[in-house]
Amino acid sequence: MKHAKPSRAWRPVRARGRNTGEPSGAFIALVFNLCLLLLPLAGAAAIFTIARDHLYDYEYNDQGARALRGRVERLNADLIQIDFDRRQQWDNLVAGELMDHDIAAARGFLLSGRSMLASRDANQINGRSHGGSNDAEVEDAAMALLTPGTRARYEATVPLLSRRAASGQAQARPLEVAPPLGDQRDFELLARATLSDGDADSVQFVLTGLGLGLGGEFTPRMRLGATVLLEAARRPDYPTGLSGEMSDLIGAAVPIAAFRTSALARTRGEAGAYDNAAAAFRAAVSPDRAAETKRMLDMIGEVAEATTPSGAAALLTHASTLNDLPRLRLIALAAGDRAVAAAKRLPRDGQLIASARGELTLTRDLSAALGVAFLSLLVLIFLAGWEAYRAARGFWENRHEGSITGGELIDTFSQPWRGL
Repeated sequence: MKHAKPSRAWRPVRARGRNTGEPSGAFIALVFNLCLLLLPLAGAAAIFTIARDHLYDYEYNDQGARALRGRVERLNADLIQIDFDRRQQWDNLVAGELMDHDIAAARGFLLSGRSMLASRDANQINGRSHGGSNDAEVEDAAMALLTPGTRARYEATVPLLSRRAASGQAQARPLEVAPPLGDQRDFELLARATLSDGDADSVQFVLTGLGLGLGGEFTPRMRLGATVLLEAARRPDYPTGLSGEMSDLIGAAVPIAAFRTSALARTRGEAGAYDNAAAAFRAAVSPDRAAETKRMLDMIGEVAEATTPSGAAALLTHASTLNDLPRLRLIALAAGDRAVAAAKRLPRDGQLIASARGELTLTRDLSAALGVAFLSLLVLIFLAGWEAYRAARGFWENRHEGSITGGELIDTFSQPWRGL
């Protein structure tokens, strides 16, 4: 048997990798890890920008007020513990507030009946009140579901909204005249205590001085807000975090150290006398911080005008920081008596504050942070999809090559064997 002579020596041929122009795995991993780092950083920057610049706007509008009223009513509905006896529990809540002489809370629970009662009773209230767009009609329709004793007590105690509307009075709650924060004698006593005791509480002293006009114009609404703030501060459930921020803000409006220095530097009369203390108070006022304090008190006063002073004090106990005050204002303006009822009975867990939802204002810093976060998220999704595609394609190609090789072997050995 002859064998053909090889024309040249055999040399092994190295396998050549396919150059498809696809990015390498190392580059994809680098970009993926970079985006994985940028995404949480950009998100944190966006959250920090929103909190720093107070970009949520809690302004009142009719459509948002209707939605907010519904959310507050549903929060009041959570107070019903037993589902099969909802009407009796609702009646007990209204009667309890009447016995406590809290007209606003009693009316708030009555107006929340559409959400607190069973669907059949709620439909009855909606039908009689033509959809529930008017609180006077809702009040009349809900009173029909009270027990005779509670209804008689309600009509005798609570000024009905329907009677107010029939008499031609405005639907807005009349402005309550706040009691004075203190007279000159009270201010002098507080000044003496502040000068003699370095650890004396400065909040009452500063608010009394502002109420006397020693820090500039002080409107009746600001005075009402200061009265509500002092009432809330005496409650056992007044939040510690809010108390600290309030004390810092009010203390910065009139620094006690500057007041003490100015009062002791005066040579005429006693340092704690009213004339000297008033002059030292005026000299120690920080205009910017005093203006900020007045805006805060004006906001609390607006909450009290929309509800009641005691209701506003109860609402303040649901705030954790000063940043929650715009939300409380919106809740009071939109929900009114319903908010008072919720503030009295609901736990201080942030649910009532969370019911107020504002509109986000986009700024350049916030837009940049959101843009980086969104772009990083898109790149992560694309790279993850690309890697999944490559893995699926590689699996398919390997499976296809395996089927071809197996077929060739079967065709080769299917023929009968013949000797050479």
